[in-house]
Amino acid sequence: MDGMDATGPRDANDSDVAARARRIGELQRGPTWYADERAIRDIFLATTGDALAALKDAIDSGTSYRDLHQLVFHDIDDGAIRAEILAHFRAEAAARSTYGFKTLSDIDDTFYANWKDRRYPKKTVYPGVIAFYRALGGGLVFVSARPGDRGGLVESAALASLRKRGIDKCTVLCGAFSHLVGNDRIAAQKYENFVQFHALYPDHRFVFIGDSGQGDIAFGEKLLAHPSESVRAVFIHDVVATPEPRRRELGDRRIHLFDTYTGAAVAAHACGVLAAEEMLPVARAATDEMARIPFSSNAQRAARLADLANDIARMNALLPASHHFI
Repeated sequence: MDGMDATGPRDANDSDVAARARRIGELQRGPTWYADERAIRDIFLATTGDALAALKDAIDSGTSYRDLHQLVFHDIDDGAIRAEILAHFRAEAAARSTYGFKTLSDIDDTFYANWKDRRYPKKTVYPGVIAFYRALGGGLVFVSARPGDRGGLVESAALASLRKRGIDKCTVLCGAFSHLVGNDRIAAQKYENFVQFHALYPDHRFVFIGDSGQGDIAFGEKLLAHPSESVRAVFIHDVVATPEPRRRELGDRRIHLFDTYTGAAVAAHACGVLAAEEMLPVARAATDEMARIPFSSNAQRAARLADLANDIARMNALLPASHHFI
């Protein structure tokens, strides 16, 4: 990825960072009293530079719902303490010469078929999607409209489901019960979560991957209009056969619709997010995984293979002949 430091801090003391992350984890479990919140604040404020970046990544690299977003925006109730922590994050971000990168992704009909998409068997992980996440690099954050809860039951279930389907490390940001109806309300809740998440990582750049079935285009428009200009592009898995003129109109606004994840890689290359050679692993994975999907009919399989063949041809047109995927 050009211009991005996605490998993480190089000069942070790993053992010290791990000890601070463990201590914050201990303070975060159970009721978080005022003294606990002050102690958490003091740990953050005493951590700077690469060590702070490593500490935030350590908190977000666990396998439970107790991530950085849960900590700062839910477990810490004192508004003044939260403001001090976020001010420290902003000040440290302003002092950094490099920036990190995170991929934001929807779940239903983006990671797997689970809502409007009838082109694949239900719960099918889309061929090439995990390879696309890997090609993008950085941290992976799932932004869902599914309602969350204070005890983290919904997020924990989502994390378990994602692990079962090949996602080892990620963050899940859930919605609220009041935002389950209507695409505009879904987009508004997701955007609220992004604003909070951006406050945690003000030194990061983002891309978003969603689908055309439930509010993600509206959410993408909000992301691209964020004052930080930190969202580089939006990629939308088209599950409702959007007409080509509408696709072109959205593409002109950095909202790129795609049919397969090879097509997503082509779009990411076209807008400067992926290098040419980074498209190939996505195409290989998509081809291998497509062959293992138990489609309900030969016609359904043929249609999806045609989509993939079309996107592979588009990819090959951008590569020297010696690098064509066959």
